[in-house]
Amino acid sequence: MKDIFFTTVMALFAISSLQAQTDRPSPHFDIKPLAPGVWAAINNDHYGHAICNAGIVDLGREVLIFDPFMNIDAATDLKAVAKKLTSKEVKYVINSHYHNDHIRGNQLFKPGATIISTYQTRVDQNINEPKERAAEMKIADKVLTSLQEQYKSMKNPEESELPLWIADFEGIKSSAPLLRLVVPDGTFNEEMWIYGNDRDVKIVEYRDGHTTSDCMLFLPKEGIVFGGDLLFVERHPSFSDGKPDEWYKHLEALEQNPDYAVYVPGHGPVGGKNEIAELKNYIRDLQKIVREGIDKGLSDEAIVQYPVPERYKSWKLSRFYAENLKFLASIMHKK
Repeated sequence: MKDIFFTTVMALFAISSLQAQTDRPSPHFDIKPLAPGVWAAINNDHYGHAICNAGIVDLGREVLIFDPFMNIDAATDLKAVAKKLTSKEVKYVINSHYHNDHIRGNQLFKPGATIISTYQTRVDQNINEPKERAAEMKIADKVLTSLQEQYKSMKNPEESELPLWIADFEGIKSSAPLLRLVVPDGTFNEEMWIYGNDRDVKIVEYRDGHTTSDCMLFLPKEGIVFGGDLLFVERHPSFSDGKPDEWYKHLEALEQNPDYAVYVPGHGPVGGKNEIAELKNYIRDLQKIVREGIDKGLSDEAIVQYPVPERYKSWKLSRFYAENLKFLASIMHKK
């Protein structure tokens, strides 16, 4: 087992080094090297269409992609960048969970790659993705127009998170005519290993955290974790498809594991143990806000109006904050 002091020091070194090694080979994402043969692809929040983060892992003879982005243009660039970095074709694509921003790039890697997820994620994709697309088509034009009008009316719109949300709906519109449902053709429960010439990777399932079933990718030799949406850094997470108490337990286990020190979130910059602790604090802080509101006899509508705590005011994806309070109120009122 690795020494915790050593892994912490290495994490800090790796994270600080990333700032000088950022490359933007696409308008949709930055590439950050984490170790030889391992890269994080971080969404460009300033009009990038990737929407989530991805990972590129050279296994030796084969290449693995973790979460192939939301939109076709970003996924096309991701595939090209993976080939340029490794001189190899992608053999495996991992879907961390069923949400649209982590799965729609699947089709860019077929034929050729095996798409892998947990069994439950495959089930959820088949059920939810057609519904999600149908719902998007009803509102995409209206929402995009509204966001663009907000942009025009704001004094400093480029300093807000509006470019992130505008890009989200621009990507939805541009990708819609090209999309087809490509679900995983390989599934697992609990845990699986993929063995390569240069490194082995472990994929672990986590139930009832961010969704009914999420998975993370662990690189034991390098001490790196690709966390999908079980990890958010400087971004408000979304609670509504999961169970915050179970999510907290998953984060606690990650935080206490001394073998891993570098964590790539589904959204936001690369982090470490401190960022895991901060997400744990966020879950407990919002639960406390809701519990105090319920104890005071406040309605759900009143609880949702509670201002964002100071420590989270700079976090992006801020629209999830009120939604999280509403979700927590709905389940905590029943207890």
